[in-house]
Amino acid sequence: MMKSAILSNVAIAALTGAMALTPMASGASIPSSPAEKAATAELNRNILAANAAKEARSKALELQYRERIRQQASQYEEQKRRWEQQQQQYLALLKSNEANRDR
Repeated sequence: MMKSAILSNVAIAALTGAMALTPMASGASIPSSPAEKAATAELNRNILAANAAKEARSKALELQYRERIRQQASQYEEQKRRWEQQQQQYLALLKSNEANRDR
């Protein structure tokens, strides 16, 4: 008796599951209406346009970043050149002062 009750419940569950899946499967096979197709196409165009705009913005930001890095490198090299020049002038001044003291 217990075994037949379990089998009965399993059969009812399987039937219920099959009935629940039937409307979804049949609904999925209905072709889209022209309005749905147009809306989907418009949505896809909007997504592509948004992606293109984001890509362009990203490239512009990357170019700005690279330009900033180039400018900073240039400024660094100029500061380094000035420092080396000042260091040479200082060393020359030290030598000159030592030479003057020795006289």
